[in-house]
Amino acid sequence: MNNYIFDNLISSLLKTTIVSSFYICILIFLKRLYFTKFSKKFNYYIWLIIVFRMLFFAFNYSIDLYTEMIQKYTIINDFNSFNHKINASFFIICVWITVTIIYLFYTLSKYFKFKNLIIDTSSKVENENIKRIYKNLLIDLNIKKDIDMRYTDELESPTCLGLSKSYIFLPNLKYSEDDIYWILKHELTHFKNKDILIKFLVLFAKSLFWFNPFVHIMSKKVADDCELYCDESVLNNCSSKERSRYGLALLHAIEIANINKFDMLTTEFNKSNLETRLENIKYKRKCKNGIVVGILVFIISCSSFLEINAQIPISKENIEDIKEQKNYGHAFTETIDYTYETAPEKYRKKYEESCKFLGKIPQKSDKIEVSTDSE
Repeated sequence: MNNYIFDNLISSLLKTTIVSSFYICILIFLKRLYFTKFSKKFNYYIWLIIVFRMLFFAFNYSIDLYTEMIQKYTIINDFNSFNHKINASFFIICVWITVTIIYLFYTLSKYFKFKNLIIDTSSKVENENIKRIYKNLLIDLNIKKDIDMRYTDELESPTCLGLSKSYIFLPNLKYSEDDIYWILKHELTHFKNKDILIKFLVLFAKSLFWFNPFVHIMSKKVADDCELYCDESVLNNCSSKERSRYGLALLHAIEIANINKFDMLTTEFNKSNLETRLENIKYKRKCKNGIVVGILVFIISCSSFLEINAQIPISKENIEDIKEQKNYGHAFTETIDYTYETAPEKYRKKYEESCKFLGKIPQKSDKIEVSTDSE
């Protein structure tokens, strides 16, 4: 890697940090004042636009509005200052990568340790009534994948976890048949909505932008909206009586629940955002789907990947002045002009080093001025 790559990576990180922080603030504001009339599905999935913007932060595209027509000259004098210059960009990137790896490794290792503990200490559900309810729900929700349902003494609230191999864990407690129905439907709906996958995507975004407090705020908001959307999905086309039963099942589960520490990588039938959830459970509202608004937000987000370069023609004298001000070369009175194609090998190599540092590709027609002092 050269300095140009490190500088470009830092630039992409800073740009995405600013853009994503702005989007998060705007989205929180709009969700309070305007997005309340949209469905919980819209309010949940709209976060994915910001998440993907962060995950693909390195993909930027430049558009040149004007192509400089004059010949570009490069003054060959002393390139050693480039190669030996202390590069702060390299140090910053090393720190960022190190913390990202540590953060991700720590979180995932705790998650897999937690998952393995739950699986190893769990047991199969033998209750025929629960198995019958579970089987019927799989058919009703059109879920074909085999999701293992097990009892565990390590959790105090029903939980769904696992990305490739999924599990539903039930605390070894006495639930009524009605409670079991709503609990299982809730957890299976999380699976159907791919919520665990989304939680992992948010985790990767947090790992990349661990230094941005707005990303951690977004993570909490995504978790809350995940539960609200799940409630909305579970209660779709349900009667008022069924809504009341679901609310009572939630409250009953909360009485004996203890939320685990891995809410970003599991789904639970718990008290997350309880007051808002109960309010939405009680009343059925007719909401807009927000497709048009979602498309507009997506287009705006995609436009942030673009960089517009407005190039202004400058004279050869100005180029020399700029390079002298930046200590890229030294002023001299006599020079020999070459093109990249016709220059001696040693000057071609020096020019290639300069282009590599600047992130450019040498062209045959590029002009090279060589100080007579170098001859």
